[in-house]
Amino acid sequence: MKIKNKKWYKLDNAAKIFPPNINKKDSKVFRFACELYEDIDKTILQNALDKTLEEYPVFLSSLKKGLFWYYLETSSVTPLVTEENKAICDIIDKDLLFRVSYYKKRINLEVNHSLTDGTGTLAFLKSLVSNYLIEKYNIKSKIIMDTTSVYEKEIDSFEKYYSKNKKINLTKSIKAYNLKGEMYPENRLKIIEGVVSTKKIIELAKNYKTTVTVYLTSVLIKSIGETMSVKERKKPIVVTVPVNLRKYFKSNTVRNFFNTISVRYKMNGNDKIEQIIESVDKQFKQYLQIDNLNKQMNSFAVFENVFIIRLVPVFIKDVVLKYFHSRSRKEQTIALSNIGIVEMPKELQKYIKLFDVFASTDCTQICMCSYLDNMVLSFTTHFVDSEIEKNFFKILNKNDIEIVINTNIVEDDDYEEVL
Repeated sequence: MKIKNKKWYKLDNAAKIFPPNINKKDSKVFRFACELYEDIDKTILQNALDKTLEEYPVFLSSLKKGLFWYYLETSSVTPLVTEENKAICDIIDKDLLFRVSYYKKRINLEVNHSLTDGTGTLAFLKSLVSNYLIEKYNIKSKIIMDTTSVYEKEIDSFEKYYSKNKKINLTKSIKAYNLKGEMYPENRLKIIEGVVSTKKIIELAKNYKTTVTVYLTSVLIKSIGETMSVKERKKPIVVTVPVNLRKYFKSNTVRNFFNTISVRYKMNGNDKIEQIIESVDKQFKQYLQIDNLNKQMNSFAVFENVFIIRLVPVFIKDVVLKYFHSRSRKEQTIALSNIGIVEMPKELQKYIKLFDVFASTDCTQICMCSYLDNMVLSFTTHFVDSEIEKNFFKILNKNDIEIVINTNIVEDDDYEEVL
């Protein structure tokens, strides 16, 4: 692939925290995958990747370290499709911030968070899968996955919506209940995913008069609470939830454009799911008000817009960002990310079984997405113990949700208890 003109981009506001905090335990990489009904053809997938990069040139970027900030620059590396040969969410070389691999019927797209967020990655994967299927099955129907211009895809929406006149929203630091336990050696990442019916989960959430995200966040809190001792209940469970800002501010960027909200709940030992849902639902409604999102977005952006801070060398900023990242970890218990519904053109639907998503983590995280009637709930963790995951799926199963469990841990065969 020939590079016509080299371009460079400032890292968006959300991306600045990631480069100094990449390590073997948490690579800041997430994986989206699409499972088809037939085995992958490597040559066609390479053709599809080349075509998709013409639509999303910002993905062809490397991460550079400047005097004052990190930045993105057009990479000279040619992206090549490979059969899967690395651990899931393994560190990605900074010379190219994504990789595409395949295994049997699965197409994998892994991305360094410095480049984009879940929404941007999903947009790229959908185009990649579409281009692959159109060529493989010689589909003649004109399928247009995205009408967004290259300019719109590359824009920094944090900068676009930053307003120095807005009040900064500072919140008091609260220590959360932190998960502890034996971890796998060599930074091994355990994955446990449950495939459930999208329709039944939506119906279940409606029965509780709430949304899918609020319901599953509440189930997650209850699952953690059931593992806590009386002493540990003194600290709140805090679930951090990324919020796609494109739903609230007009933007078609494929770069990072998200905030996170922190949902808190203090267990008393006899908590019913209805109580937890009521509390979580109230917090979601409060945090997701447009004014609160605006204040939070500006509080994050203000520091990079203060002239004196901009003059601080990057190696000092690295130390500060590592400190704030470490402190933020003490203020959260677990992370939950709901990518939402993945939609594909009708002409392609019969070739696709499901989509799923995983994220690297230095603790535990759950990611979820749904395609047609397959919703995939994926836990990633370094902990050997799987009680939280088991509790989570048991709660769903007790509500008549059938679950297919998959895991990359061969010796973890206790899941027959769940189903």
